[in-house]
Order: sequence, then C-alpha cells, then structure tokens
Amino acid sequence: SKAANGTTLKVEGVKSAKGNVDGSLETKFSHSGVAVKEKWSTNSDILSEFAFDNKYLPGSKVTAEVLFNPNKGLDGLKLKVKNEFEKDHVNSSLSINNSGLVSAASVFSLGSKYFFGASTDYDTSKSALGNTKFAVSYVESDLTVTSSITNGCDVEGTIFHVPNKSVAAGLKFTWNQSNTTGFEVAGKYKLDGSSFVKAKISKDLNIGLSYTSSLTAGVSLTLAALVKGGDLQSDAHQFGLTLTLEQ
Repeated sequence: SKAANGTTLKVEGVKSAKGNVDGSLETKFSHSGVAVKEKWSTNSDILSEFAFDNKYLPGSKVTAEVLFNPNKGLDGLKLKVKNEFEKDHVNSSLSINNSGLVSAASVFSLGSKYFFGASTDYDTSKSALGNTKFAVSYVESDLTVTSSITNGCDVEGTIFHVPNKSVAAGLKFTWNQSNTTGFEVAGKYKLDGSSFVKAKISKDLNIGLSYTSSLTAGVSLTLAALVKGGDLQSDAHQFGLTLTLEQ
C-alpha cells in the first residue's frame, strides 16, 4: 500500500510445511533527497538502506546498507557504488559481516554487449583469501552467453536464447576439478497474454514443471512440480501452489 505522502508499506508472510511462520514488514520513503528503505523480519533482523542518486557525480548512485539484530548487534555493512557514463557502466560493492568476512565485487560493461565481472572474499579473522570468481558475458537482443570460473577450477557456462515473443530457452553447463559435470536445459512458452508454462530438466533427470496464469489484474496463480525422473519410486517428488497478490 502507499500513503498520501509517498511512503510505501509491504507485508509478506510464509508458512512452511513444518508450521513455521516467517514474515517481514518493509517501508520505503524519501527524505531530503535520500531514499530510505527499512525492513523488519520475524527473526529480529532489521535492514536499513540509504540511497543517494547523483549526489557526488552525475550518473552515480551510492547505496549503504546496515543489518542489525538486537540479539547480535551490528550484523553487517554493505556499500554499493554505481556509475553510469555515456556508454559504459561500473557497479561495485563492498560488504563486511560481524565475523570479519569482507566481500568485494565489481562489474564493468563496454557499451551494451560486453560485460566483465570479478568478486572475491577475504576472511580477516584468518587472514585468508576465500572464493574468487571471474566472469564474462556477451549480450544481444535475443541471445546471452556467459562464462565464469571460480577459484581457478570450477567452470560454468550458460546460453539464453529468445527466438520469438512466445518462446525462451536456456542451457547451463558446469565442470569442476574433480571432473564432475552438470547439465541443465530449460524453456518457457507463453500460451497467451495471461498464462505461460515452464519446464527444466537436469543431467540427473530432475524435472521441474510450472504453469502460471493471471487470474485478474494483480492476481496470479502458479502450479509447480518437481519430479525425480531418475527415481520415480521415491517420495521426494514435490508439488506446490502459489497465489500472488500485487497492488
């Protein structure tokens, strides 16, 4: 919902099969040119976000996030900087949690087709470098190709293709130093202007299926299933239903 002064309020809640209930309350408002977002969750986490647009440089956006928990105290800090030039873009982030883990990431784009990214972790308590990842991506209007390597040994490649307005397809391949490979194929097909179906199958014959339909403005229904195709006698198959309400 949205108040007359521009403040927005969002309430979410989820009940698991075990009876656990998780919820959150989120508010957004602007004050003196600063966009403020606060989110309270049932696990006592309080996330505060402050965003400054074009405050320091034209085309720049600086966002600061603070995570606080009454039982733990200050639980995390994050600083994100985005700079937009005439054709190129740079996005960077730096975060630190209460255990001393520092994470840094940056993405650089050349025009609208070539993207390069890198991220790393550093554990200050152990003085040790953690996961390091490099990625490159090529983007066209109907095709996206991405490749990444983590810690110099885990390789991942994806291809996403949209041949027309009704069909989208994706492929994912992974390989690691232990010579373990993974393979997934997925697709989406629009039945009409208000409904679509999705399907995904992995190398292990795990099959995901879903059907989503817009019942009316702001109300949609999703039916989903995850079938263990490699073990049809298993009781690990999953089925679900989601009703989404939007303003």
